[in-house]
Amino acid sequence: MQRYLWQQAEGRRHAYDTARNPSPRAGESFTALCGQTVAPAPEDMIAGLWLAPTCHACEFQLAARVGWSRSELHRLRISQEGSTA
Repeated sequence: MQRYLWQQAEGRRHAYDTARNPSPRAGESFTALCGQTVAPAPEDMIAGLWLAPTCHACEFQLAARVGWSRSELHRLRISQEGSTA
């Protein structure tokens, strides 16, 4: 299994650490990389129907954890600031 995965929950696509949260389930809370505790609804578990916007804090934390350089993280932050998602 990949170390980090995405799961839609509470109106956003959140990233999580599979070492801490092996497999989120509908109605069960997990801690996303952004630090929020979220719980996916049953409809959030349907693959291919993840239409919610990405959680920017999770995206940034994931990039940092997989080793993006400081300049890459800076560019990501700038692009996120220009986005409404």
